[in-house]
Amino acid sequence: MSLQAAPNAKAMKTNKVASALANMALLLASCLAGLLLCEAGLRLFHPKYAHLAEAPFIRHPNLLRTPTPNNRWFMVHPDTGSPHPYFHNNLGLRQHRDFNAAALQSSVNIGFFGDSFTENIRMKAQHSFTEPLDYLLNIDRGEGGGVNVLNFSVSGYGASQSLLRYEMLDFPEALDHVFYVFCQNDLSEDLDAGLLRLDYAGQLVRREAALSGLFTLLSKLHLSYLVLDAGGQLSAHLKEIEAKARRLVLESDQLKQGYKPQGLPRSAYPLFRQTLRRWKEAVEKNGSSFHLVYLPRENLDAPGVAAIVREEGVETVNLRDCFGERDPTHLRTPWRLSPYRFKRDYHWNEAGNRLAAICLHRFLQGALQLPPLSEEEVEQALSRYYSAFEAPASEDRPASPHAAAIRGKYAALEPVRWVLYPDEMVARAPFDVHLHDGWLVYVKEGCKPADFDLRFFLHVFPANVLDLHPYRQELGFDSLDFWHSIDEPTCSFRRKLPDYAIKRIRTGQFLTDRKRGYANLWKWEHVLSDHDMASPRLSKTP
Repeated sequence: MSLQAAPNAKAMKTNKVASALANMALLLASCLAGLLLCEAGLRLFHPKYAHLAEAPFIRHPNLLRTPTPNNRWFMVHPDTGSPHPYFHNNLGLRQHRDFNAAALQSSVNIGFFGDSFTENIRMKAQHSFTEPLDYLLNIDRGEGGGVNVLNFSVSGYGASQSLLRYEMLDFPEALDHVFYVFCQNDLSEDLDAGLLRLDYAGQLVRREAALSGLFTLLSKLHLSYLVLDAGGQLSAHLKEIEAKARRLVLESDQLKQGYKPQGLPRSAYPLFRQTLRRWKEAVEKNGSSFHLVYLPRENLDAPGVAAIVREEGVETVNLRDCFGERDPTHLRTPWRLSPYRFKRDYHWNEAGNRLAAICLHRFLQGALQLPPLSEEEVEQALSRYYSAFEAPASEDRPASPHAAAIRGKYAALEPVRWVLYPDEMVARAPFDVHLHDGWLVYVKEGCKPADFDLRFFLHVFPANVLDLHPYRQELGFDSLDFWHSIDEPTCSFRRKLPDYAIKRIRTGQFLTDRKRGYANLWKWEHVLSDHDMASPRLSKTP
């Protein structure tokens, strides 16, 4: 019996192992299938991260990644949901105009380095603070101006990557003023990137970045960015809880002596100090000046950062104080409630960038010894600048003669747009809809806040489906759905149509019903006939 029992026990053990392996393989296959389904769902129904997963970047041994020159891509506005193109110009900068490296030698050049707050891909380039700042600095300086503001920033860069980007420029000596825009997460990003480290003597040592095949694969998955996004939001929430707990503990005399706050590793601060020191020395060696910009959301309470900046003798521009001078409520308002940030994103919005341009202009006006401009003159100049990018004026109110020149310089790489029938009434519904020079205008007499409670849908069908972004080509149209708030007492608003030949437009409002799914409150569709498409009234203009 014992001789027979042994083989049976061995067989049973083998069967258990095989069963466990089979269950594990089934579990792994199920997890993989689930991840693939999630990835497919993100790509089809919520392609929020398409610009990150599909954007081409050059693999660089010292920067991990750097933007591709002469590249055009699309991004979605966090609040309106409207897509807009963003460009990297001939130098790989996030701007709508090219720069001649040789011509930069004979002009005053100001370079901005930083991360997503400075690159500003969530809005059109003309609203990013570097563009209106450039305009303000060139007022009354003649044809072509004498100052160039260049945006070298890349989303996700820390201080070390920004420093290396400066050091590897072909023309660092051409930058007369270098501004590093500090963000609270730069210290942790420096540690994560690991491109610069301190040796035993406390000196910076460069370590080349090895991009593995696995890293490249993960960078193409939408799920990767969803996980990073969720992790970032969770981390921000935990930090907020920790900050509240820290304040409560520090207010307690009994526990104050024994409390040791948790934060970044100690190595983060010496690394930041040496990075700042090396950058300042390199800039000054090139005969230029180095400045650090504090964002308006910074509270400067990060232990050690402000002290390091002072001890290293770096001149600073504190946007938080400047915002507070112009808007006293800013210093009392948490950033999550600030009117200078997107409602659905923690980055600053167009209003924040506008105010940043004013603050930086005030600083540079003295540094460059420019003729002083009063606050009223600055406001008038910015009004001219921003109005140049709005819908063209009607015949009874002709456009400013400066508008074409402004658009020509600050949006030279903008794609052509299609001009539709001016002021054509194309629908009568709860909202009357007009087509006006590439814009769709919604008008309602005697509107109420309740009229805007439901989401608007806007579907634009191109004459050539290849004009669509790749992830839209399967649908056959651009889905530009949006919410419109009635923050201002107006019963009319407009939406910019895409910059390609349009065949059909469909819009309206819809509500979500648990039983019926989506139900249209009202719907309108306008089809441009082949005759309309060939009409000279529908033509491309620069």
